[in-house]
Amino acid sequence: MIFPDNPPVHISGAYRDPSRRAAGLPGAPARGRPRELGSTAPGNPLWITAIVCMLAVAPAMSVRADQIVMDKTNYPGAKIVGLQEGQLQFRSADGSLQTVWLHDVRLINVDRGGIFDDFNQAERFFAGGEHDRAIVRYRRTLRLSEDFWTDLIAARLTLACDAAEQLDTAVLNLIRVINGRFAGPPAAARLIPREIPAESGKRVMRAVEQLHAALAKDPDDPQRALLKLVRYEILQGTGDRRAIPAAPEIAAISIPPSARSQRVYAIQLRAFEEALADDVEPAELSSLDIAIRDCPDEILPSFLLLKGRTLLRTAATREELIRASWPSLRVAVHFRNDSRAAEGLHDAALALERLGRPDKARELLQECLGHKWLTPQTQSLAETARARLLAPGASPD
Repeated sequence: MIFPDNPPVHISGAYRDPSRRAAGLPGAPARGRPRELGSTAPGNPLWITAIVCMLAVAPAMSVRADQIVMDKTNYPGAKIVGLQEGQLQFRSADGSLQTVWLHDVRLINVDRGGIFDDFNQAERFFAGGEHDRAIVRYRRTLRLSEDFWTDLIAARLTLACDAAEQLDTAVLNLIRVINGRFAGPPAAARLIPREIPAESGKRVMRAVEQLHAALAKDPDDPQRALLKLVRYEILQGTGDRRAIPAAPEIAAISIPPSARSQRVYAIQLRAFEEALADDVEPAELSSLDIAIRDCPDEILPSFLLLKGRTLLRTAATREELIRASWPSLRVAVHFRNDSRAAEGLHDAALALERLGRPDKARELLQECLGHKWLTPQTQSLAETARARLLAPGASPD
């Protein structure tokens, strides 16, 4: 690896060791000895389907405990004890306290009877892909729920409405989660709808109106940040022209700690890409540094690549070109097992080419083309750059 002029170790305190990522991933079981189940292919959880079928005929079995089912982990014999800062808390069969994010839960079965019969049926429908039928039962349960269950059911209803492509009802329930006493911004930041229509329509218009109304109630900073981000996501996703002038405002938001998630920063990243596409203001670069400092590790390489490309595009001096290469090199060095590392190598090579170091640029491009996780798009860019540097008349180092 070739480093131009010894880049410093930190950018605004942004770098974090990627080896620590797994320890802080939302939804990782906290403690205890859950029963590990065999891995299944994403999108085909056959063992979860088996559990759903078993529970569908289980009333006569007199289940005497709650059950929490994750992607690869099953907690039978559990007891749900609460919802705190958006995370479901329960005691597993061995008595240890577990904490998981609601969006990571595949299925919840509650042993308490009454309104929870409807809730359990909703959960089975949701896990089985019958989203419309799940929504009916979640709504029925929500009307009679109390305490933390209201927030929990609203969160599950948000997920079901999103899966059913009912954007307006998904947003309505997301707002309930944002304002919830037990869920609030930490849960809502992980429940932002993903099924955004390609074009505007009645559901989109209602969703945007609901967000406008919620913002008019003078929410606190974390709530306001999420409401604005969700509104931008909808406008941008549907091609609404209002998203373009809104991008600088969204990019300028310093995401409060309770509203941070990979999903939130993915939305803000798109706002930065729009805001930095033309003229670049110093304040925008400062906001980008704040995002780099605070964002989750999973999306950090994307922010670093954006900073490097922005600096490279606007660099006018040798010193500026050197600085432009640093973020890209950090991605290449510290995220080796990520396809974005190959992008970092390509981008750093472009900086070295402009610095008058074509031989060093070729070395980086060769490393890029040999990267284990090289994508076809990055491969095409790297091959084009290498061909340019190998063309007759290309200046040697």
